[in-house]
Amino acid sequence: MAEDPRSEVVLIAGFLGAGKTTLMRKILKWPGDLSKTAVLVNEFGKVGIDGELLQGFDTPVYELTNGCICCTIQGDLLRTIGEILDRFHPKRLLIEATGVADPYEILTFLKSSQIANRIKLPKVVTVLAGDLWEGREYFGPLFYNQLRAADLLLFNKVDLLPKEEVPRSLREIREVNPSCSVVPTYHCEIDPGMLWEPVIRAGHEMPPDHHHEHGEEHGDAEELGYVAFAFEKETPFKESCFREFVETMPVNLFRLKGFALLGNQRFFINHAGGKTEWVELAETGPTKLAFVGWHVEEKEVSAALESCLEAVIY
Repeated sequence: MAEDPRSEVVLIAGFLGAGKTTLMRKILKWPGDLSKTAVLVNEFGKVGIDGELLQGFDTPVYELTNGCICCTIQGDLLRTIGEILDRFHPKRLLIEATGVADPYEILTFLKSSQIANRIKLPKVVTVLAGDLWEGREYFGPLFYNQLRAADLLLFNKVDLLPKEEVPRSLREIREVNPSCSVVPTYHCEIDPGMLWEPVIRAGHEMPPDHHHEHGEEHGDAEELGYVAFAFEKETPFKESCFREFVETMPVNLFRLKGFALLGNQRFFINHAGGKTEWVELAETGPTKLAFVGWHVEEKEVSAALESCLEAVIY
């Protein structure tokens, strides 16, 4: 039989800080043949961080910023996928959606678009952070739709939960989506074969109450109150001041990701759900931070960061 020329699409979904980029880096480090694989990353803010983190591999990486592919930049998504298909003819296309994207909207758009006959039915892999599950009622319909659309769900960061809570959480997740495969993971470690297994479900039809889950419609991410902005500077921060800023960020400024220059040392910072990862880097470079929050004033955050910069001596 002739090989199917269509590209397999795997949509990586999950709320902010769940571990989607960690999963993507794991995939790109797998020993199997990825020569026919391409990657598309979508970030809600104007500054792309994940695209930079995914550089250095043989797999081509494309990046879409300044909007959500499920609503405001669908035209860019269509053009970019078309370019990838024309240029690389990939066997697989991995799409990492922004943390405020609704997979149902993306799936519906792809299935009705002019490239629908060039791709296979997308498989949805949702990454769910274990430490966010208890606060799920505060994240709105996007969070639930990311779970309900999943064919494979990685219940990630299980090490942050008491062992006795994991079975109960898994049962609760299955109540939200009884048809998907659920795998507890630590740092998104999974058998690569699970990611490439074909979709078993008949389709990704939107549930009848899709637009009214938990009392509000999907709409544009910005209409729901999500804001994204960036802070970029060549001048280093005063370390004690910046660390205090991170430790005292308001709860509605729930995502910080990027690179910070503290004195002469540059760090990669990944903050989500009140927890912060600091990685000391060997290379130097400017500060490049991306923020996502809910009803947050960018001017106030930027002013606080400006006050932490070291004085410039001329």
